[in-house]
Amino acid sequence: MSNHKSRRRFDERGSASLETIGMLPYLLMAALFAWQVLVAGYIAVNTENAARNGSRVEGRGGNGSAAAIESLAPFVRDKATASIDGEMATVTVEIPIVLPQITSENFAITRTATLPSTD
Repeated sequence: MSNHKSRRRFDERGSASLETIGMLPYLLMAALFAWQVLVAGYIAVNTENAARNGSRVEGRGGNGSAAAIESLAPFVRDKATASIDGEMATVTVEIPIVLPQITSENFAITRTATLPSTD
């Protein structure tokens, strides 16, 4: 009987490791999804601030488009556009995608801000 118990323990050794390895792809996908949500949230806040800065600079007589682009995080400036219409600044930023197999053409955030001039 003791021989049977020791054999059973031997047979079950490593099963937790195998289960963990089996769950690893799901855990990795969950982590990537969470990271993508965090990146999108950060870009949304950053885009809103850039639109406000662009509108503020334009209202004071400066170059609002340049100020808006300069206000963005460096890793998204290349795929960002800023336009000014009077005192309204509109900034559009393409969201970087964590998985390179997914294209980011349709994932963009646009924010608009209007701050009155101080004149």
